[in-house]
Amino acid sequence: MDDYRAVRELLPAPPLSPGVERAGRDRLAAAIAHERARRSRRTARRNLLRLGLAGAAAAVAVVFAQAAAPAPPAAPVTLAQPDGKGFLLVAAAAVTAVPDQGAWWGSTEVRGSRYRDPGGRYVLHESRTVETWIPADPEGLTWYRETPRGVRPETPRDEAAWRADGSPSSWTYDKPGEHGSSGVVRAEPGERRTWSTEDWDFRIVTADRPLTKMSDLPDTPEGLRALFGGDDDRATVDTAVRLMFFAPVSSETRAAAYRLLASTPGVAAAGRVTDVLGRTGQAIEYEAGEFAPPHHPGATRTRVVIDPVSGRPLSLETRSAADGMLLTYTAIQDSRWADDNPLEKE
Repeated sequence: MDDYRAVRELLPAPPLSPGVERAGRDRLAAAIAHERARRSRRTARRNLLRLGLAGAAAAVAVVFAQAAAPAPPAAPVTLAQPDGKGFLLVAAAAVTAVPDQGAWWGSTEVRGSRYRDPGGRYVLHESRTVETWIPADPEGLTWYRETPRGVRPETPRDEAAWRADGSPSSWTYDKPGEHGSSGVVRAEPGERRTWSTEDWDFRIVTADRPLTKMSDLPDTPEGLRALFGGDDDRATVDTAVRLMFFAPVSSETRAAAYRLLASTPGVAAAGRVTDVLGRTGQAIEYEAGEFAPPHHPGATRTRVVIDPVSGRPLSLETRSAADGMLLTYTAIQDSRWADDNPLEKE
């Protein structure tokens, strides 16, 4: 099915004013020009075919209407699909226009976890920033920079309970639990570290199949499902999500992962939500598999938050199925292809 036709069917829009439609077409023209400049390895004819100009103008006008109109913050995307997952097809259409050339795939993530103090009286929030640069050359080194942000009480109520506990600056866990392991947890931020390693071998998690380069990956939902095995829907979804968030794949493969999620049973729409960094997006949820905290005593669900207008994945959250409490998360602050790796020069 053509993605843009699916967008038009799933997201019927009210008539647009001439000014809004003109702005949408201008944005489309600018995106095409940028695509041509950045992707010299592709011919102009392939660019035109890939963007699907015959049907793209109306879809892009719908996507950009809220951003172009002089109005309050954009309203929720209207979904016509009964299961509410139509926004995944919007994201797939948007992400295909993102350039994917460069020598390095770089990302900056905020990773965190929330757990109770050893006495169970208040919730602590531990977080760190992780910058990763993965080379397009499979023989190159992957570079990391990690900056621990420390541990703090989560809410004002938790802070009050922490003060009543004597305002400790460290907590000792005698055995693994929600925290994940035994040992001492300290409040102050840790020391920033930068290092490189050879251990990023372009292996797609759970598929258990090493690849010589990520461009070898299929660019259709059917191809990805076959690569992942296709027998376990939960493992298929976990793998597709990890590919979307963390792997240096082509825009076509990333779009195929979105379409795969839209068609996989067990993936439910969670509507319009705000992620851990305060950004608004559309979300899906499913029973946690790979991303479930190993020592959490109950069932968990994974929430994936996406900005459908840009096609960017925003955050990956694991929550308690019992009360919805956020347990762990990875929020993508930035991800892009680049010609240089800044960590290599430090």
